[in-house]
Formats: sequence, structure tokens, C-alpha cells
Amino acid sequence: MKKIKFSILMIFTLLALNSCKENFFDVNVPSRYIGEDQVSIQTQLPYVEVKLADMQYNIARYIGEYDQQIASYHIGGADTHERISLGSAWYRLYNNILNNLMIIKKKAGESGNKHYLGIAQVIQALAVQMATDQWGDIPYSEAAQGADNLYPKPDAMQDIYPALLNLLDEAIANLQAPGNGIEPGSEDIIYGGDLDKWIKAAYTLKARLYIHMTKRSSSAASDALAALQNGFTSNDDDLQVFYDATYRNPWYTSVVAARRTGNLSVLWGEQLIDKMNGTDYTFTGITVDPRLPLIADVGGTGVYTGAVNGSGGNDSNGQPATADLADNFYSAEDGPIVLLSYQEAKFIEAEAQFLLNGATQAAYDAYIEGITASMDKLGVDAADQTAYLAEASVGLGGNAASLDLEHIMNQKYIALILSPEPWTDIRRYDYDANIFTDLDYPMNRSTEIPANEWPARAVYPESETQRNPNIDQITEYWQPLWLFQ
Repeated sequence: MKKIKFSILMIFTLLALNSCKENFFDVNVPSRYIGEDQVSIQTQLPYVEVKLADMQYNIARYIGEYDQQIASYHIGGADTHERISLGSAWYRLYNNILNNLMIIKKKAGESGNKHYLGIAQVIQALAVQMATDQWGDIPYSEAAQGADNLYPKPDAMQDIYPALLNLLDEAIANLQAPGNGIEPGSEDIIYGGDLDKWIKAAYTLKARLYIHMTKRSSSAASDALAALQNGFTSNDDDLQVFYDATYRNPWYTSVVAARRTGNLSVLWGEQLIDKMNGTDYTFTGITVDPRLPLIADVGGTGVYTGAVNGSGGNDSNGQPATADLADNFYSAEDGPIVLLSYQEAKFIEAEAQFLLNGATQAAYDAYIEGITASMDKLGVDAADQTAYLAEASVGLGGNAASLDLEHIMNQKYIALILSPEPWTDIRRYDYDANIFTDLDYPMNRSTEIPANEWPARAVYPESETQRNPNIDQITEYWQPLWLFQ
């Protein structure tokens, strides 16, 4: 487990100013500003990695209400299908991540350091993938040019996806190239300079991109499987950022710790909890999914109920829901933001195998391994894992022919908590309640969205539409993005 070294914090404020060129309008250069020539790649890399994790949190915090993994204690917003702009994530992408990556890539190119360049390219591909999946068309090819282009035009989503796949191919080639004597090390807070893991991450991210394209490419499933041949092989490969008591996990600070002072924000949604407490899937030998006590705090009640979205924190019986985010693993102060994982890779494999060949042994084996990887990651003991997989609603009695998409996608939904990925999956399958069990509209649903529609995208932040004449605001946020048409 790799923890952040918090000497990084000393440079955060300085690096945040790098969103502009050194001669920003040639006036009023801040006294604390450090130009790109004064900051090393080794200094910028950990900053960008942490901001990438922060960006995922900024997305998942609200998208999680759309996909109903979490629900709000307050009626309104994403919880009731109002439009959301994800302005903090937009800021992270354009003011913290892409601008600093441009400098890293420039310096790496000038020095011939292909390994830093490859790492920067993987991070860039992951950040832009997360962004385009929420907003669709976004500035990409013209982005992060500072004062040279203050009004970048958006690239079409259908152009961004192939560009990211090409970028990952370049990253792999750079990571496999000979070094120049200056190698990534402990400043790489994700992998500690382990290039083999960065290569695996690049291939696994390619598999994610391909499986996202199941509606757009007839070869999406086979392409995903081909990429996975060189992808993650265990939980040890996971691309994640850990926090500590100084720079704490944002789920902890904004949800868990805030709740202790009476500042209620979100709790686990009924959709997630009912998949784990025996409501949606009958358990005969166990009471609850053994992962549930490790992610949910029920305040000693012993009863796990999730909140119905739009109810203001109540369960389906109109009583206060009990399942809050726990001070444990994903939402502990030193817990990780998991950006890409082995468990996700196995569910991608299971889905791809199923789409290509149906309920085969290969699809079933990948499905079981995805569940096992999820439980291993959370620290579920072997006996509890065995008991869970012995449940007919989970392990299907070992009968691969009984597997279907509902099993694969619901187990992936459980495993990838606090991630933007479940919403992408739900949109790929058109909010199909036959696949995502019992999916339903929230209570007190916003009237700005048509009665028979579901949210399909984020709208652009007003700060961007007001500043950049090339960005037109979206009003019909229920219209599917190119990827899901």
C-alpha cells in the first residue's frame, strides 16, 4: 500500500498557479507564482496524481446520486434528477491537471525522458476519459495552451475516444523505451516508478475505453479482451491514490467527518444496499453481503437500509435510512481513491466474454474472480468469501450457463462503489431495470426533466459558458451522448 508523501503539500499552492503562462497578460504576475522553468517534473507529478484523484471524487460525489449508489440527506440536486455541472471537476481538469501535464510532457520531451512522458500520457488519457464521459464534447486538442488560446474549441466525443486510444498506444511505447538515466521514483505516489504497472494500467484503461464503446463498435468486446491480455493481473496493480491524516480522503472529510458535526450530506442509496442486504438477491446461508459491514456504518442498529433517492434520507418504509458511509477503507481518512482496478478489469472481461459468446465458463470465471478481487481488496476473510459465493443468487451453484448480464453488471455496480463507472454502465444499457435490478425514478423528481427520461450527461459549468464563446450550454441533459446512442 503506497501512501502519499506530504511534502507534496508544500507545492500545491504554487503549482495551482501554473494554469496560466508565466507572462499572464504580461501584467500582475503573482508574487508567489513559480514559472514552469522553476518547477521540476518530479515536483509536478505527485501534484497531478493527487488532483486526478480529487477530480474523480468531484465527479462521483454527484454522479453517485444519478446512478443511485448514494443518496442525499437533502431533497434536490442530482438526487432528484436536477441538472448538474460538476464545476469542481472541470476546474480540476483544466486548472490543475492538463496544464501541468503539458509542462511535464514538454520537459520530458526536451530531455528525452520517455518514461515520465509515458506516465503523463496515461494520466492525461484517464482524466480526459472521465471528463468526456460526463460532458461529451470538451476542449481537448486546443486545451491547456494558456494565454495562447483562451477560448479553446470543444472536440467531439467521437473524436476524443480514438485520440485517447492512440495516446495510450504512445504511452505504452514510451514506457517500454530505454531510459535516459533519470527514472521515476518515490515522487510517483501511485506506483513508485514501477513502469510495468503503468504499462498494465495503460492496457487496462484501453479495455475500459473499448467496453464503453459497445454501442459504437462491433469489435468493442473483442478489442477489450485483447487489451486485457496485457492489463492488470491482481489487486496489487490497482491505480489508486492513498491519503493520510494530513491530506485526508475527500469522502472522509466531506461526508464521514462532516456527519459527526451534524453536517449531513450523503449516505448509501437503497439501490446499492438492497443488492447487499438480501432484498434484491435472496441469501439462505448468510445474512448480508460480507462487504457491507466494511463500507456501511449503521450506528449499532445492525440493520442495513439504504435511502431512497429524493426522500431526504428515508428508506422505502419512510423511516430514516441507517446505512451511512463508514470510516473504513474507501471512505476512511487514509483510504484510497481507486481510479482503475483489477476487479473492474475482471468484470470488463466477464461482460466482453458474455457479449461475444454468451454464458460460457470463461465469462463465469471472470465474473467470480471480479467478486473475489472486490472482497480481497476490502479484506473479507476466506470463510465469509466462501459462504457468499456459495449463495445461489451469487455463485449460481457453479453453473456457468446460468450467468447473465444482470449478474455481471450488478456485481460490478457493488464492486465499483464511489466511482463514476457505474453511471457509464447504466447509460450504456439505457437504464434497463432488467439489468440493474429495481432501478426506479427518485421521489420528488425534478420537473425540468421529461417524465419518461433519465439524466444522460452533465451540463457545462456556467463559468465556462460565460467565459468561452465556443462552449454552448446544454439544456436537454437527458439527451444521450454519442457514446450511448
